[in-house]
Amino acid sequence: MEGAREYAGLFKTGQYGRLYIVSSSHARGKTFRIYVLPDGEEGLPNGSANPPLNKDAVEVYGVISGNPGWTESYGWIHQGKWKGDFLRMADLRRQEILMENKKMETSVAKNSEEITKKKLDLLSTYQ
Repeated sequence: MEGAREYAGLFKTGQYGRLYIVSSSHARGKTFRIYVLPDGEEGLPNGSANPPLNKDAVEVYGVISGNPGWTESYGWIHQGKWKGDFLRMADLRRQEILMENKKMETSVAKNSEEITKKKLDLLSTYQ
């Protein structure tokens, strides 16, 4: 859904510092919510698609318009320091994913070269 797709692929549901992220999907697309937990409180998981069980957690990013499950749009419900912290986390996560992808591409290329060399070596022995 609009505003959720961008972040849902970056994070799994769970606690990140004082932020509790709920990253999921439904039949029409990705869903993404962020809750601020009380200082010093651990997030109480409530399944991968549900808000934490912490009764004092505050949703700061979630559905801001549309019909939930159909046409919802996601955005910041409350502005504050958490927004900057989250955006920095998202940038770092994007960089991590980019590095992981580059590492994987290098590994695949190396493996492919080794396979090609093995084939050529074998074929060169044919007389």
